Amino acid sequence: MKPRRLESGMTIGLIAPSSAPGKVELIEKGMQVLNGQGFKTKLGKNALAKKGYLSGTDKQKLADFHAMFADPKIDAVICLRGGYGTPRLLRYVDFDLIRKNPKIFVGFSDITGLHIPLLIKSRLVTFHGPMLTSNIAHEEAREYSMGSLMRMITEPKPFGSILPGSGTKKGKTLNKGKATGTLIGGNLSLLTTFLGTPWDFSTKGKILFIEDVGEANYRIDRLLTHLLNAGKLESAAGIVLGQFSDTECKPTADGRPTQTVEEIIHDRLKALKIPIAYGFPFGHEKITATLPLGIKATLDATKGDLIIEESAVR
Repeated sequence: MKPRRLESGMTIGLIAPSSAPGKVELIEKGMQVLNGQGFKTKLGKNALAKKGYLSGTDKQKLADFHAMFADPKIDAVICLRGGYGTPRLLRYVDFDLIRKNPKIFVGFSDITGLHIPLLIKSRLVTFHGPMLTSNIAHEEAREYSMGSLMRMITEPKPFGSILPGSGTKKGKTLNKGKATGTLIGGNLSLLTTFLGTPWDFSTKGKILFIEDVGEANYRIDRLLTHLLNAGKLESAAGIVLGQFSDTECKPTADGRPTQTVEEIIHDRLKALKIPIAYGFPFGHEKITATLPLGIKATLDATKGDLIIEESAVR
């Protein structure tokens, strides 16, 4: 299901389903930016709650999530930030409620923990894209990150290439070729948590997109290997990799050298007989593209381009 497009005067709900949002001034700044775009904003009742490293209890987070989808006055939902916590909610999410009230839902990082289940269980197109305090509140994210998000969720037409305006002229080719399929993916470490659960996902005939942050390089190797062993990589029509930010590339404790992320990507994925490209502008940077899960796209790995082939909203 494609959600209804966002129009001027509509209301955006803001929730924190993962980690505590941090500085209140960043939330206020982000809200000002959205208000300046012509939208109303509503902060979730429990959005500022805190419980250790979480943004309140699971009950509080789930209440905000459900309330935003149930409220007919809310037209879109954007997450304040990622962090950790969404997998804790999944056993209690009312997927029928979401299915009956399809809305724009935006976030990345730990929000992958909601994107995949919403696509599988509610059949809802969702958006791996900028969040309030991570991107929208920051000046350097406005032109591209905000611009691409707003185009994606306000214009009911094919988006085209995600590259123009990002500063990335083209992605790097690993395996040549072209593949078309619906997009699925998100944060690498979150993707592996679905394996063997009721929210396990299929990549058959799909374009799988992957990004991550803050992982030691051997862990990136291990996570990719886990997906490879589970058959999630070779069954995809194509694979596109984005930003791998703040990765740890240093010798082991006994002095043995490590591999770079690029070397790991080549080592783990090169043998797959499908189009693969990497170095695309999506992930844990302030400058990040919006990718709609469940929407048809074409990966032209030879030319290093990713093209959104259909409208993501109605």
